[in-house]
Amino acid sequence: MKSTFLRLIASAITLSCLSTPFSSHAEEIQGAKMEAADFLKISRRPPLEESWAKMQGEISHKRGTEDTVRHPIYLGLRFTPERTLAQVVANNNEFYLIGQSYSDKPESTSVIVNRPENEKSVLAYCGIRPEDLTLSFMYWPFQKEMKSDEISSFPCRVFQLQSPDKKEYAIVYISTQYFFPLKVEWFKTGQVEKDGADRTLEIKSFKKDPKEDFWLVNTLMISGSGFKTKIDFTEASAGYTKNGIPQDLFQKTPDGK
Repeated sequence: MKSTFLRLIASAITLSCLSTPFSSHAEEIQGAKMEAADFLKISRRPPLEESWAKMQGEISHKRGTEDTVRHPIYLGLRFTPERTLAQVVANNNEFYLIGQSYSDKPESTSVIVNRPENEKSVLAYCGIRPEDLTLSFMYWPFQKEMKSDEISSFPCRVFQLQSPDKKEYAIVYISTQYFFPLKVEWFKTGQVEKDGADRTLEIKSFKKDPKEDFWLVNTLMISGSGFKTKIDFTEASAGYTKNGIPQDLFQKTPDGK
């Protein structure tokens, strides 16, 4: 099947882009058997062709006994063979510009913040880091491979990756068929896994762009102690840079930048 699989986050999410066909069953078996370093290399590989994506929707956040709160969210992404550049706009007034190069060096992820100084961060309150949506955890240094598992019936290889500052680590579940992370759990360094993760992100659904041959992340779930957050991207589009980039891919901040 000739389809292009768009890796988000955010996600960033969700999330970078792979210009590659969906894998066959034979490729899934190969993904399950190849060396850990080779498997991670494929999972982390940069896009073969420059592309972009636009996604907007709603954050739904529930904390304890409080009422569910909702905020609009926008994600603009541009993918090149060297790096991913993304803009996250939360609540129409929080702007985050994220740069992610394909490296496990501490400086490979950069975040520039432009938001009201006297207000609490909507993203932070909802348990979201802007770099989650560009999958920055995928480029953390490898520590070890763990026992394989399944996420939503998809066989996954499971890896423990250490943050560059060594303050936390992530357990990442990567599909052996698509070489794409379906779930990640974050723990503080020294934290016991049986006590539960600080935060968990799981990709719940995808949808195909009706105009282009791209698959886009549709729904993300992020949870932690006492809270649950859902991101629904209700509008999404994607394309190749060679065919043009939308002028509004990155929105202007209040100061016009």
